Amino acid sequence: MESALSTERRTSALRAGVIGVGYFGRHHCRILAGLDGVVLSAISDTNRQALEDALRNHAGDHSPLSTNTDYRQILPLVDAVVIATPTATHCPIALECLRAGKHVFIEKPISSTLQEADAIIQEAHSRGLITQVGHVERYNPAFLRAQSLIDVALCIETERCSPLIERAFNIDVTLDLMIHDIDLVLSIARSKARSVKAVGARVLTQKTDMARAWIEFDSGLNAVLTTSRLYPHKKRTLKVFQRENSLSVDLHNITLTRYFKDGTSIATEDIAVERSEPLQRELMDFVNCIRDNRQPPVTAGQARYALELTLLIDNVIKENKAYESLMI
Repeated sequence: MESALSTERRTSALRAGVIGVGYFGRHHCRILAGLDGVVLSAISDTNRQALEDALRNHAGDHSPLSTNTDYRQILPLVDAVVIATPTATHCPIALECLRAGKHVFIEKPISSTLQEADAIIQEAHSRGLITQVGHVERYNPAFLRAQSLIDVALCIETERCSPLIERAFNIDVTLDLMIHDIDLVLSIARSKARSVKAVGARVLTQKTDMARAWIEFDSGLNAVLTTSRLYPHKKRTLKVFQRENSLSVDLHNITLTRYFKDGTSIATEDIAVERSEPLQRELMDFVNCIRDNRQPPVTAGQARYALELTLLIDNVIKENKAYESLMI
């Protein structure tokens, strides 16, 4: 016989759904299915094969998993949803979910346009629902540890490179990769951007494949961001320069190094980082925000500003005519 406590936990568990169970969605499914106090109740995808694969992956779970190719049909079965669909679909799906009274987690970027982001923000606010955006690097243990060591940043350098993968063929590398670092820089700067310069190029696709941006903030902070999907392996680094020291964050390998002056030389210190999976921390935070009725670290408003700055960089690249194709 089940105990009253186990029955109560199942009854009060947050029922979660995932819309889009492809490249990112399957990871959301895996983590939500394993979180305490959460039941993965339903999933949706227009691709029947993706649904079948996801259902097979969770065949051993204790709770039955409902599936449907129409995401609207799973909404009565859940309290909150993760939207991991192509960016162009984020806004209409999010609005439908919010109008159905569901808390929403949206993979980055929040939407394709600022107007769509504004619509999501307004709908969530009017209904008093939690809306979190998946800028997962905010939960990277190396970045979280570095944040505690940042006093006044003078300059930031980021580099984010990866191999080209098929799902990225139809999106600029700025929206696909650089937006992660734009969000990190904004979280450190806590200031409005004063000026932006940028260059980029198409190399292997009809979209921007590499880009570099220079951002100056009202606070005086300067940031240089480089991104490319022309590398044979992944590279994710962030360097923060301060008056007394500098921090080098390896986001991919989850390590942190501090450099500081020692007499006439530069000393190096490896900072201990408690390793954990960023996406798991992010989704648990989403769940706790719903339970505690508090705003998440990455609100829809913050995600909107990251999108605004990314779109501005895109426009600068194209206006500078540095967007000419290098394809052979």
